[in-house]
Amino acid sequence: MVDFATVVLGFGLVVLAYSVVKYLGSAHNNVVEAHERCEKAWSDIDVLLERRAGEVGDLIDLTREHVSHEQDVLEDVIEARERVVEASNPDEAADAVVALRSSLDEVYDLSTEYPDLASSERFDELSDSIRTIEQRIENRREQYNDAVRAYNTRLKRVPERFVADYYGYTSKTPFVASASAREGVDVGDRLSLSDED
Repeated sequence: MVDFATVVLGFGLVVLAYSVVKYLGSAHNNVVEAHERCEKAWSDIDVLLERRAGEVGDLIDLTREHVSHEQDVLEDVIEARERVVEASNPDEAADAVVALRSSLDEVYDLSTEYPDLASSERFDELSDSIRTIEQRIENRREQYNDAVRAYNTRLKRVPERFVADYYGYTSKTPFVASASAREGVDVGDRLSLSDED
């Protein structure tokens, strides 16, 4: 017959094994959940980037109708728009967004030089839509960066670190401003001021 101590020890080992399995399963679920939050946050940004690219395309077409001889500006916008559409990660997207904003500023500058373009109701609608989308991208970017921070933090904790290594989860890159966006703005150049006094 089995004595009482053996039964208690066996029961204790079963409970311990169950607890370890449950704990590791919970760690895996936490990593997966954090990873999925990052993926969803990025897909929200991606949808807005695609929508903005469509609006920019419409703005290019409208601008081309009014100022067809400003081909350089339009080509810059088209190239920047393509870079945004082709961006596959936050680093590429950040660089592409800066280039697109810069080229869109040139289009907005054209609207001051060409009254027909500036007075177009469709131009105003597209400009407002693009600005609204830009703001929504900024809001989503904050959410994405929060999700990435939580995910990366979770990957550094024990036992999640071991679970992440086992299943091949790696840290994610936040969606931050590019180096060119951090540079100072030359206000004198933008206002066409010279050093002549």
